[in-house]
Amino acid sequence: MEVIYEDYGNWSSHGGIIDARPTRITTRRRMNLHGKALRASLVVTDKNSVNHLTDYGDRHIDSITKVNYVLTNHIMDVMNASKRFTYTSSWGIKNRTSSKWDGMVGELLDEKVDFGGTPLFMTTDRVPLIEYVSMTVPTYGAFIFRSPPLSYVTNIFYLPFRDTVWLASFALVALATFIFFFSWRINIHCRKNVRPNEIPRFSDIIMNAAGAVTQQGAHMESKIASGRVSSFFLFLSMFFLYTAYTANIVALLQSTTTSISTLKDLLDSSLEFGVEDIVYNRYYFKMMTEPLRKTIYDTKIAPPGKKDKFMNKTEGIAKMRKGLFAFHTEARAGYKMIEETFYEHEKCGLNEIEYLQVTYPWYAIRKFSPYRDIVKVQLFKLREHGIQSREVDKIYTRKPECSSQGKNFESVRLIDCHVILLIIASGYGLALIIFIFEMLVKFCDSRVTKAICML
Repeated sequence: MEVIYEDYGNWSSHGGIIDARPTRITTRRRMNLHGKALRASLVVTDKNSVNHLTDYGDRHIDSITKVNYVLTNHIMDVMNASKRFTYTSSWGIKNRTSSKWDGMVGELLDEKVDFGGTPLFMTTDRVPLIEYVSMTVPTYGAFIFRSPPLSYVTNIFYLPFRDTVWLASFALVALATFIFFFSWRINIHCRKNVRPNEIPRFSDIIMNAAGAVTQQGAHMESKIASGRVSSFFLFLSMFFLYTAYTANIVALLQSTTTSISTLKDLLDSSLEFGVEDIVYNRYYFKMMTEPLRKTIYDTKIAPPGKKDKFMNKTEGIAKMRKGLFAFHTEARAGYKMIEETFYEHEKCGLNEIEYLQVTYPWYAIRKFSPYRDIVKVQLFKLREHGIQSREVDKIYTRKPECSSQGKNFESVRLIDCHVILLIIASGYGLALIIFIFEMLVKFCDSRVTKAICML
């Protein structure tokens, strides 16, 4: 290897040593490596990513590697070094039996490479072994999901009015019903030759009130002014309430809930779970010991005796699009697929909740590397000059904005109408019970049997 000499200073008998160095900062003076080969390790989870490191193809696959490949090339160019890249499928996991590390960390420890070209998470077992120099990509993993419909968590048919309005409405209907009933009774007492079918029963009055509430009209009409006035104002009041109610219920049918905002809310919901099938997800999800996260893993992701919920990104995003599904993936890479495959109205209501308790991934090099300060300074410069943010923006996609809220309406789902169906089922069930009771009473002959039937 050729020895490179540099002038430190000049000596004279009068002035002693005079510093001749252009700068005292070693990382600047010795930045030029004169073509020395530097080696960097890149983590690729898809073999095809090697063909798209610079053409911005398949940006959602191995996104973090593609960003840092460009940054690593910048660093090596500034250092005037020749480049050597190796590829591995793992960031580095310690073998519990042999205590050996595989993947990129293993290559750094074995001095097969100088740089870890793909950033990795900072963990307690890695910190003593490798040198973390800078955060290059502000990426993170999270559960992404479309917020469920509001009807998924509450009875939307109760929400248009406040409690006081509901109470006032019931009181109004009750008052009008009694006024209507008594006006009919007064009318019957004042008239002569009243036919039996003209005498209203209380159930007939109830049906009249129900017709007013549902805007279906009345099958009986009062013959006196007081009854007609009470009927008119009941129908008028119900008309305004009906208009206000229907205006609100249409908006509520298209609304989504904001009640799922924490991991606990996510666990308690009925959303199905999925996790992107990559090395570090399988490792970190399994190693989580915090009770809430462990419960999520044991019950929602890898329940004992059942197939786990690890899947590729395409499948997970497709399931999330259908709704009621939370998919854990690298958030900004996931948003790229969402941007390309979702309709505009489907991009509204997107929510995310972080799961992994880790910081942003950092760029790493060998421990005690002679290039540490040079690499650190160059990474800081790339950030300050905007090159890092430029590459991040060209690879990663920001969270899609909701630009069509209210412009597109989805079909009403069965879950939106489950309260109505429950009311119908209850009504028909009650009618059937009453019908059976009436039939029993009709066919009872003896007094004892009638007494039993009446119970």
